[in-house]
Amino acid sequence: DVMSQLCAVFGLAHIRDQGDWVGVLDVKALKMSHEALSQMLGQLRPNAVALVDAFDFPDRVLNSTIGRFDGKVYEALYEAAQRSAFNKHDPFEGYEDVLRPHLDLEFLKRGNVVPTASKL
Repeated sequence: DVMSQLCAVFGLAHIRDQGDWVGVLDVKALKMSHEALSQMLGQLRPNAVALVDAFDFPDRVLNSTIGRFDGKVYEALYEAAQRSAFNKHDPFEGYEDVLRPHLDLEFLKRGNVVPTASKL
């Protein structure tokens, strides 16, 4: 059940994150605990949203743009992007030196249009 999985994840994460298990468990057992944690997280993942919802944290506490109770994910992402320090300058810092040399500007100008004539 989900609570048993959650308890197993808690215990395995404690083993992984705390150094006080070194010497108690040998290297092989520590490696097995890391693998078991990955496996348990995979089993628990389908219930992650329900588990977070069960704690009834308000959106403002979670501070998540995509995990919203009201379902307004895209609106929240847009608002967060507008507030981001990365978007305070147009173009953003580093655009000319880092990104622009890698862009196919002619392709971008065409947008989502397939050219009708081949240039071959």
